[in-house]
Amino acid sequence: MRFGARLKTERIELGLTQKQVADTMNVSRQTISSWETENSYPDIDSLIQLSDLFHISLDVLLKEDVGMKEYLKKKEALEWIRPIKQVTITIDILFIISMIFIRHGGAAGVFLLLVALLNMLVMVRVKRFEDELNARPTILRWPNLRKIFCLLAIISTIIVLAGWYFHFQLGDNASAVPIGLWGGIIIIELTYRFHRRSHAS
Repeated sequence: MRFGARLKTERIELGLTQKQVADTMNVSRQTISSWETENSYPDIDSLIQLSDLFHISLDVLLKEDVGMKEYLKKKEALEWIRPIKQVTITIDILFIISMIFIRHGGAAGVFLLLVALLNMLVMVRVKRFEDELNARPTILRWPNLRKIFCLLAIISTIIVLAGWYFHFQLGDNASAVPIGLWGGIIIIELTYRFHRRSHAS
């Protein structure tokens, strides 16, 4: 029996409503409904509570259902790629800082650019993998990231303009950073709006 169907069956056999189960577990009724329809799955603490409430062993809850196994595997994979995401983001930040404040000439500049491009390729692959696990396109997360990217673009623009005005010694390609960030923001924003419009119709 699938996880959601088992929860619903056990709840009905005990004569409990979704609201009563939710109150017992200190969650919303919508959460219980989501578990029963398998739109989401409980964390380990909630699983223990469900096991005690319905008198079902955790072994049965975890091993019988394919959906639960897939969910746990996805969660484990997402945890595994999290440090890779953090490293790639750190490399990007260091690249932006070095582009603004450090002069790179000759082979050093070419090498730094190659590292940045390789890092971007890794980020794209990680994002695609994450999208497949979540079954949700990354572009839909843009509203949550828009302010961060705009802030980075504004800060880099102010630094470059201040450098020009006060004659600070900035990197050879410092102006490319705000231009790249603003260009990226415009492209992502247009892509997001197109995606929303095409899926709304």
